[in-house]
Amino acid sequence: MRTRLVTVFALLLALGCSPWLAGAQSPRMILTLGNTGFLDFKGIEAATGAVVKLDMEKSQLKDFSVVVLANVAFTALPGPVQQDLVQYVSEGGAVLITGGSQSFGSGGYQTVASIIPFQIRSASDWRGTPFRSPVLIQPSHPILAGVSFITVGNLNDMNPRRDAAEIMQAAGGGSAGGRAPGAGGAGGGSYPYPLIAELSVGAGRVLGIAFDLNEFGGMRDRDLFIRNTMAYLLGVSRITPTK
Repeated sequence: MRTRLVTVFALLLALGCSPWLAGAQSPRMILTLGNTGFLDFKGIEAATGAVVKLDMEKSQLKDFSVVVLANVAFTALPGPVQQDLVQYVSEGGAVLITGGSQSFGSGGYQTVASIIPFQIRSASDWRGTPFRSPVLIQPSHPILAGVSFITVGNLNDMNPRRDAAEIMQAAGGGSAGGRAPGAGGAGGGSYPYPLIAELSVGAGRVLGIAFDLNEFGGMRDRDLFIRNTMAYLLGVSRITPTK
């Protein structure tokens, strides 16, 4: 009996199919592009089990479960990302796009406006505003768990998008009263400073943040917020390792 088991094991090894490794799966990957100084790579990897990459290396876009676009102009993205981003999301990918002087309208993202959770209305939408306290529209959203935000100054000034779900707004401007929680633009009139919103596109999801997280170094819960966000996007992404 022992001889037979040894023979079977040797055959499996010869075929490259160790019985202990047959069910092993490569870790999920997060592609981060742009000004990623706010990302604690080791903390994200420890919290999620995913591997954080700074470039595509030899991988294809569809190999990444989550893509982070951090204050990077659309034309500065790798060619495959520019060409395939909309399809990537439609087929189940998850994207985080954060604000800044090279993001949203100021970064030329009108090209992929169909997947942006805000309504871009200007080619120069990065601006300073009076510091405003955040208004939580979905306080129970997983990305906000245990997180307290500081006031927001600089932001990409965009309009709410009706088919997106708003998560956080800046205080001031139009009235948020009468708007159903998470319903971008529904009731209560237009609100000029949406801060965080998400949009479902096909099988995928895009989460937009209309401010630059690199400017939030003084926020006590910034790393927690980012870990929450990465875990959430990994959870909604339909892209898993194939080997």
